[in-house]
Amino acid sequence: MSDGWIALHRKIYNSSDFNNQLEVAVFLYLVAMASHKTTQVTYRKKKIILERGEISIAYRDLANKFNLSTQNIITIIKNLKKSGNLKQKLNKNLSIYTIVKYSKYQDIEPASKQKLTDRTTTITNYTTSIDKNKVKISNMTKKPKPILAKFRSLQSKIIEPVKIKNEWEMGKEKLDAQDYERWVLHKLNS
Repeated sequence: MSDGWIALHRKIYNSSDFNNQLEVAVFLYLVAMASHKTTQVTYRKKKIILERGEISIAYRDLANKFNLSTQNIITIIKNLKKSGNLKQKLNKNLSIYTIVKYSKYQDIEPASKQKLTDRTTTITNYTTSIDKNKVKISNMTKKPKPILAKFRSLQSKIIEPVKIKNEWEMGKEKLDAQDYERWVLHKLNS
C-alpha cells in the first residue's frame, strides 16, 4: 500500500514493547505498508485477500528492504509477535502478518474526545478564546482583506507584456562595448 497515512505517537521510540530501534523501524514499516481496507493483492504470483491491518511479505523481502540477514528479520518478527504487536498466519504458503493495534495507528479520535487546552484562535473577524470550559467570542477590528490577483485558469498561459526598449538599451544590444561607449559620449555631448 503506498497511499494514505498513519498516526503515531513519538513515545513509540521509547516503548518497552521493542528491544531496539531496528525493531521499531521494521514495525513502523509493517504498519505503513499494511492494508487499510479489505483488498485483494497478488504477492509472489499468488492472489490473496488482506483484511484491514494485514500485510503479506516474505522474510527475505523484508530483509532486503532493511539490508539485514534473513535470520535478523526472523528474530525481529519473533520479538514483535512475543510482545503482542504482531500476529502471523499462513495463507497459500505465504505469511500474513496482522498489526494487532492497527486502528490505534490508523484512526484519529473524534473531536469530541479531544481535550480543550488554553489557546486563542483567530478566525475571520473574531477571536475565540478557549479557557478550559469557558468560551468567549469577541469582535475584532476589521482588517483590510488582501487583494489577490485573479487567475482565469491554472492551465492558461501567462503572457508577459512586450517590453519596449529605449534607444540606450537598443544601442547596448547592437554595439560592442567600445562602440557603445563612444556612442554614449556622443549622445551626452550633443
